Amino acid sequence: MALQKGGLVFVKIKYHIITYIICVCLIFLLVSFISVSNKQNGVFHFAAINELTESDLISESLVLLMSSEIPQLKQNLNENNINSPDFSSLMFAFTSGITPKNFTSLLELELPGMKSFSNGVHLQGSDSELTAMPVESPPPDFDKLLKEDGSDNQSEQEGETTQETSDAEVFIYHSHAWEAFLPLLDDEEKKPSEASSTNNKENIVLAGSMLADQLEKRGVNTLHDKTNVTASLNEKGWGPGNSYEFSRQSVKEVMSSNDNVSYFIDIHRDALRKDQTTVTIDGKDYAKLFFIVGVGHEDYEKNLKFAKELNNQIEAKYPGLSKGIYEKSKSEGNGVYNQDISGRSLLIEFGGIDNNREELSNTAEVMAEVLSEHQKDAEKVNNTD
Repeated sequence: MALQKGGLVFVKIKYHIITYIICVCLIFLLVSFISVSNKQNGVFHFAAINELTESDLISESLVLLMSSEIPQLKQNLNENNINSPDFSSLMFAFTSGITPKNFTSLLELELPGMKSFSNGVHLQGSDSELTAMPVESPPPDFDKLLKEDGSDNQSEQEGETTQETSDAEVFIYHSHAWEAFLPLLDDEEKKPSEASSTNNKENIVLAGSMLADQLEKRGVNTLHDKTNVTASLNEKGWGPGNSYEFSRQSVKEVMSSNDNVSYFIDIHRDALRKDQTTVTIDGKDYAKLFFIVGVGHEDYEKNLKFAKELNNQIEAKYPGLSKGIYEKSKSEGNGVYNQDISGRSLLIEFGGIDNNREELSNTAEVMAEVLSEHQKDAEKVNNTD
């Protein structure tokens, strides 16, 4: 009987030892997995894991666990005047999302976009106030837009930017082509939330036409897509939420038919009011620019580099015209914006709902100047290579 009990005890001990070894191995595998860099682990790398490894809360929790098992670590932290994490504070942060002694963490829960702003990594440039961050307009009333008369668009489509696709070097398009400007609308009673139109003389397509024409004047062959996105989405049975999926098809069609296009510019307009989207430089009024870089794909750094080059050129010649660069992840929207297709792809906010034709035209001229200079510099580098 005693022998049988001894055998059972041995089995239990063996079971616990095996379980402990397996757990340790799994922990080591997990640590190894999440610590592999994005470049080395392109298949199993997830944004969520990346956020966890960069989280101060997770880091402090790991330090707390390690210091409880390794007394020397806790002693070393104290000797270097580093406060070791407190268990009660960590539990409070985990359950509430609020970090004790950090008032900003409370604001992050209540104010949209505050977390991105407080991280200090999204905004770059001189105009880095929280209130100046990009704001997207609410989805338009598609039924109302579909009833609009689009006859004014026909003359524009036939009269401007008629370059052959095979000659184009820059492709300008509009995922949200309905975004309009209040000063250009016939209806003065329209509210800011109603600033939508399929008329290309009133919406963001006008800014695209201005930029395309200025690029052509500088010898840069440009293709400008003036598609009525509202009608095209409706034909497919899609809605505003499918706008980037639709524009992606346009981008791919251009790429497949033209090897020369290397710049892909998706032009939008901000929903902020005029005091946040207008600047006066040397007596001229301009619609401010804001470069949006989607970081929801692996190659976003190429687009970020491209945005920084353009932003620096503008800041050097027209300080204050650019609001800077805003990096958007999938947690803040689409997160990709078709920028994974090309390293020279950008989404640019061109002014806001209150900007007028003159302000848009002045900005289009500057943007064309910068883009043409960038394109010529790129050509020189390619020819040298």
